[in-house]
Amino acid sequence: MTDQRADDRPAAESSVGVRPVDPFAEGVDRRRLLASSATVGATVSLSGCLSDSAGERERVPTVFAFNNGDRTVSVIDAEADEHLETAFIDTTASFPANQYGTSADSEYDVCWLNVDGGIRAVDQHTLEEVAAVETGYGPNYPNLTPGEDQLVVAAGGTTTLDPDPDEPETHSIVRVDADRSNDEFGTVTGEIETEYTGPCDATLGPDGEYAFVPEIANETLAVVSLDPFEIVARIDAGEPVGEGKVLPFMATASFDGDRLLVENGEGELGPDPDIPREGSESIWDVSDPEEPVERERITRDDGLSAAPITSEIGPDGETGYLFTPDAEAVTVLDVEDATVERELDVGGRSISGAWGPNREKLYVPVQTANHVAVIDHVDGEVVATIEAGESPTGAVAGMTRPDTDATRRLLGSLSALGIEVGDREMTHCPPDNCYCG
Repeated sequence: MTDQRADDRPAAESSVGVRPVDPFAEGVDRRRLLASSATVGATVSLSGCLSDSAGERERVPTVFAFNNGDRTVSVIDAEADEHLETAFIDTTASFPANQYGTSADSEYDVCWLNVDGGIRAVDQHTLEEVAAVETGYGPNYPNLTPGEDQLVVAAGGTTTLDPDPDEPETHSIVRVDADRSNDEFGTVTGEIETEYTGPCDATLGPDGEYAFVPEIANETLAVVSLDPFEIVARIDAGEPVGEGKVLPFMATASFDGDRLLVENGEGELGPDPDIPREGSESIWDVSDPEEPVERERITRDDGLSAAPITSEIGPDGETGYLFTPDAEAVTVLDVEDATVERELDVGGRSISGAWGPNREKLYVPVQTANHVAVIDHVDGEVVATIEAGESPTGAVAGMTRPDTDATRRLLGSLSALGIEVGDREMTHCPPDNCYCG
């Protein structure tokens, strides 16, 4: 690992130069105060008689939404689309690994969270940390392999990188053992040093043989072989739409392995760029994974109303969902026609989402509304909003309901009141308006 620690880095900023926002700066919402106070009272009265015994656990569709503002996780019933509870975990995530290990037939029971300086593994049954990997970089972007046995982490990339540093540092792509049956679980099994390329995301095709890693400072899409663990190709990102550079920074592979959506900055790097980032969306053909080809690029002239930050692809591979926070909407693409179909109002700013276990509904944490919007893929509409904690940002699905105890519920209620408890570990992104770094 690199010897430059995340603690030595300046405070994170968003891709548009917005500094972190204190979610309690304007006081605590009265409705939330009353609800949390009631929960505190109920929790205290029950704390002496609740046990930690898990008993026999039922497999049920669940979504975990991570609340950056109060370091809690909101547990959602993904069948009834109802909020079940919010528990304190003292950490959070902006982009947890959410593509694989999350389906209805998966028995995987770990949430991999990207935190400032590394990765945390949290057991879905207990919400306890079961592994930690320090990378030495503030920004980290993980993705689990389809085989659920390895994790690929892009470390170091961010839109706020210095475009022309005097002493450029190296960045890394890291492979981690994610199989809990192995003695090596949670240990680094491979590392690729990439020089100052800015690896900013990792996504995998369904066979798990290759990962695609946008390199924002290098203007390339890196193709990474998992075994042997090495970069087998680097594809140029092409020409920018306007001034500046393309700046590819996040990507999502389709479940069938044929298409790849890539989010581009379209402007200049830096916390306060001279050329503002306008954003665009590229559609790549990755049916031959070692020779990806950019087929289309969707821009503002094509109806893209705001810069896309991340994306998800529908289970049929025909529909793309772009998280466009400046529009306070999810922008829907026709992937085959490479056109913008419509925008879905989610009620505020959101930067990510996760498919439920049946991959029928997309769950979208909305940071500025403290809820999770639910998009029905078939209907193509927002069909529900579910209460969450403060500044929900990342989400991941599973088939496990956590067995929380009274202490976690009590701490969750206190944290929701704005009372600082625990270490309050951050993800690299600030609580509001956080993008890739």
